[in-house]
Amino acid sequence: MDGIVFGLCALFGIAGTLLSAREAWRHRDQIEYRIARSTRAAAFGVCTIGVLLAVPAVESLVESATGMNNAAKIGAHICAILWCGSLQLMLVDWSYNQDVLKASLYARIAFAACVLAAMLPLFAYTTAEGIEFTTEYANVPGVTVYLLVYLGYAAITCGEIAFLCSGMAFVARRSGHSWSARGLGLSTVSALLGVGYAASKGSYLVANYLGHPWALETEEIVSPLLAGLAVITLITGLTMAMIGRRLAARIV
Repeated sequence: MDGIVFGLCALFGIAGTLLSAREAWRHRDQIEYRIARSTRAAAFGVCTIGVLLAVPAVESLVESATGMNNAAKIGAHICAILWCGSLQLMLVDWSYNQDVLKASLYARIAFAACVLAAMLPLFAYTTAEGIEFTTEYANVPGVTVYLLVYLGYAAITCGEIAFLCSGMAFVARRSGHSWSARGLGLSTVSALLGVGYAASKGSYLVANYLGHPWALETEEIVSPLLAGLAVITLITGLTMAMIGRRLAARIV
């Protein structure tokens, strides 16, 4: 399941990264939304790396090459944090005025840095031969705490992404930019799927700690599907918003 889902995500990520990087390069001399264009390309790029690391075959190859247990897991989680953080920076640049832009950017960068500062020691302390940072090893306290920190960040950032995308979708619809409105609307749904992923995996960890978890097999199907759908629809939605006006002009 993981191989199919995250392999498909990687294909979408490569396409989105190429389109976004091309768009950023074309408009490199325009100061307006320069941060948004750059962080969008960066977000798609790190997302592609992250989902590739989540493919079981790639995961095994990375761990074999590095000789480090859970190397691919920590790499994928760092990429996920950078992905969410980059999307936040992109949307903040789109949404906020210059008076509060710098403070808003710095606050989100500091938040991501604090989460990484909490995760890395937990990872170093817990990782060992035979232990993986998945819900299968939720009985290991360090794994549970590590994953809850990571999932808490994902839930918070995806919630803000959904809020910002929904607001911009409403404005775009009222302004007559239908393609942008559709793309941002789809991005809103995808961010909510990201919240659902964090809630699904996080609630399993909490339920397991309380001694009443549901079937692990169910969680291992539901969470990857939610994560995969979130990645695919977010890349699709933001790409639609990016090239929407050009597509609309060609149709006309």
